[in-house]
Amino acid sequence: MNCVHCDYLLWNLPENRCPECGNAFEVTDFAFPPDKVEFLCRHCHQGYVGTDDRGLPYPRKFTCVGCCHPLDAAEMTVRPVADNVVGEALHFGTPWQHRRRVGFLRGFVDAVARISISPGEYFRLAAANSRDGSAGFSILCAYVALAVFAGLLLLFHGSGLAAWLPDPLKLMKSPALVILLIAVPFAQIAWNYLYGLLIQAVLLGLGHHRGQYESSVRAVALGSAVLPAILLLPPVGLFWYLCVVCSGIETLHATTRAKALTATLIPMLMALNIALGTWYFVS
Repeated sequence: MNCVHCDYLLWNLPENRCPECGNAFEVTDFAFPPDKVEFLCRHCHQGYVGTDDRGLPYPRKFTCVGCCHPLDAAEMTVRPVADNVVGEALHFGTPWQHRRRVGFLRGFVDAVARISISPGEYFRLAAANSRDGSAGFSILCAYVALAVFAGLLLLFHGSGLAAWLPDPLKLMKSPALVILLIAVPFAQIAWNYLYGLLIQAVLLGLGHHRGQYESSVRAVALGSAVLPAILLLPPVGLFWYLCVVCSGIETLHATTRAKALTATLIPMLMALNIALGTWYFVS
């Protein structure tokens, strides 16, 4: 049973986090030979042998007979009860990371859905492979958001609800559209690195020196999955975006939720203050 990120041995750990690289994992991410691995209650160390076809306890969730605490096999300490036992990793990344094998469209849709609905699970699986094409993913999400914005503009302008806005049909025929399409990837990449840099600076200020700048950029880039939601429902979408990025920072940096939330929120509040100050002086 080795860490999928750094190959560190994960037997007999007090928590489900690799002590070498900080990568979080769940015991149910692995399969074991039946009757060869023991699962220990973290409270009283009562042992349970994995007996199902994946070498896990059945049922997965139950009450400890020793201390009556509720147990989940995914969070228990694991130790082998026989020699040369191997835990086979079932997750080596996400469909987006393996898009060449599963298909580009399927990988992209799966990433958008998982990041939007269950970001913690996605980042936990994505942590196994840092070369996940997060930059390209964020650019695709930016183009999707641009298409959503164009659709909303066309809808509102056609219904007369926003007649004061420029005619989207005329914009599509102007050179401005070409400039906008070219500018999107540059703007998205710049945002990924700028926001990631600010997050990294706050983490350093909070005393977290373990994580890499690349991890902050990845969290911001993968958080682009909810960009269309920001355009559809700005307050809800922005809150959703912050939650996703915060989840990514917590998992990829192996830090606490409080530090991840602080590092995610402070740069955004700074940007909001600058925007409001600029608007005030201009108006």
